[in-house]
Amino acid sequence: MKKSKSRKIITAISLQGGGARGAYEYGAIKALYSHWGPGFKPRVVTGVSIGAINAAVLVGAKADPLESLDTLWRERFCVNLPAVSRTTLGGCTKENNPICPMDWTEQALSLLGNPAMYSLKPEFFFMPLLAPMMSSSIYDTSLLKNTLTEVIDPEKLNRPEEIRLIVTAVNVRTGRQERFDNANMKITFDHIIASGSFPVTFPMTFIDGNAYWDGGIFMNMPVGAAVNALEQIESDRHDIEREIVIISLHRQQGKLPATIQEAAERFYNLVFSGKFALDRKLYEKYGAFVDVMQEIDKTLPADSPIRNHKGYKDLVSHRKIDRIIVIGEDGKGAVGSGSDFSRKTLLARIDDGFKDAMAFLKKFAR
Repeated sequence: MKKSKSRKIITAISLQGGGARGAYEYGAIKALYSHWGPGFKPRVVTGVSIGAINAAVLVGAKADPLESLDTLWRERFCVNLPAVSRTTLGGCTKENNPICPMDWTEQALSLLGNPAMYSLKPEFFFMPLLAPMMSSSIYDTSLLKNTLTEVIDPEKLNRPEEIRLIVTAVNVRTGRQERFDNANMKITFDHIIASGSFPVTFPMTFIDGNAYWDGGIFMNMPVGAAVNALEQIESDRHDIEREIVIISLHRQQGKLPATIQEAAERFYNLVFSGKFALDRKLYEKYGAFVDVMQEIDKTLPADSPIRNHKGYKDLVSHRKIDRIIVIGEDGKGAVGSGSDFSRKTLLARIDDGFKDAMAFLKKFAR
């Protein structure tokens, strides 16, 4: 679909949760900026869980956002053995030695902690059998707050006139999803961490006396927040095209699992992709509905009493989302465990995300 040269495009980027698959998300983000050029800048960014972390860095990084994301995913978030260990093992990998323990060891190290994100609580190391009765989570996320403090400028994070940022979390007591929106409040690092506080794995995050868990429990693709935000931007103009770029980390279709790990990955893919598949169909119908309402509004007499009806005013206030662009459904996709933060895996995911996105965007006429 090609746009008219006279029409302005405003873009929202919606970032999904998926743990270590967030490296794929970064690769796709890098491709967006590479393909659409230095002038590209989203007006809205929404995120949940690891997507909230990527979103916060993209919006509020102290340094260049892409360079900051690159450093995080290529260095800070990586869990790897020292180079001397690889030398000792003769530089073996699964490719040149099927029984080489190196790659498996680095994957397993992610379970013990991540130097920039989380640390295993001592009781789970020293008293693994009693620990579940002593704590409601396995890891502590203090390290993540330190990382966010180093990388993100809190003031830059809260400039909705430049980029509107929305992240979501679930209130543990009420069971309701809550949106943290920099247009209505000041977003803090605690709000970002709350969005990724996956139950049992990570602790609840407390904000103003309320306990929060990962927003992905309710909706792992915060598209609704992106739609609402786009509708509010220059809503009086009809010469604007609105688009949402979604980076999908979970495919609805997949092969039959052969191992426990594959079964767990397939389970999460189905849980996190199913709701989005339904919402996607609803948003397609939503676009047709908006078109019809705009046509009705054109033909309805100016003095018609229905124009003063509250329901009618609400219906005609909606704006069409012209395009929903989904990256990650074609190509290799974000495969593998969301808990695997080994360097080799993260670097491969960055590359896969970039290649998949570039291949898609080259076929997509904007």
